[in-house]
Amino acid sequence: MDQDNFEQDRKKKKSGNGKLIIILAVVLVLAAGGGVGFYMHSNKQAEVAAEKEKTADPEKTQEQYDKLKEEVSADVDPNDPMYRKIDFAAAQGTNPDVYAWIWIPGTNVDYPILQSATEPDEYYLNHTIERKEGLPGTIYTEKYNKTDFNDPVNIVYGHDMKNGSMFADLHKYEDQEFFNNNPYIYIYLPDRTLKYRVFAAIAFDDRYLMGNYNFYEPSYFQKYLDELRSSIDGHVNMDVNVTFETGILTLSTCIADSPNQRWLVNATRED
Repeated sequence: MDQDNFEQDRKKKKSGNGKLIIILAVVLVLAAGGGVGFYMHSNKQAEVAAEKEKTADPEKTQEQYDKLKEEVSADVDPNDPMYRKIDFAAAQGTNPDVYAWIWIPGTNVDYPILQSATEPDEYYLNHTIERKEGLPGTIYTEKYNKTDFNDPVNIVYGHDMKNGSMFADLHKYEDQEFFNNNPYIYIYLPDRTLKYRVFAAIAFDDRYLMGNYNFYEPSYFQKYLDELRSSIDGHVNMDVNVTFETGILTLSTCIADSPNQRWLVNATRED
């Protein structure tokens, strides 16, 4: 290659390298701009979510629940709690997703249970019975469970609210005396009432239970039962007979100072 051709080739390469540097610089600028845009978009989403949370007021929502209870439910006769009358048609007038009612003597837990057939399973974690977004949400179940409470394991969720509403009073079962003296949970359905006896109130890890156990398999049911009974962080009554046929009702709520754990109150059906 002669000197002239060498110089021309060198200049072309230099020019090409310069263009490449310019292109890379433009790409970096655009990427940075995109990152800023994404950051701003994410912040905007967070702001919108925060604003939406303000649409529900926990205190006013509790007042609405109390009013609903007065309108649709007769007072519980402590001597005959199995035959409490719930006007489900009236409750469903407020929200058609109401399908059951839960009452735990000795606590403030006296609420409708909801399940949405169309919204994501976690919808009622952050939506009130009037479908307002925000706390305290509702007491609810996921579509993994049928609404007749005939599944081997039925899991009911609710928030641990600071004002003592929703499932906050489940933490009363941390006290041994309360655990011993308040063993029953009642689930009211349109056609019958179910009575459950508490056998374990424990702190559990925050794994997604429905995703970690196939509760329709007796071996997985037994594995879950064994884990509940073997817990040392809570109270367990080994004298309560729990079988695949009597099933397990698990009430799940948060533990304020332990975000990686859940407080579970577990009961089995009594005929």
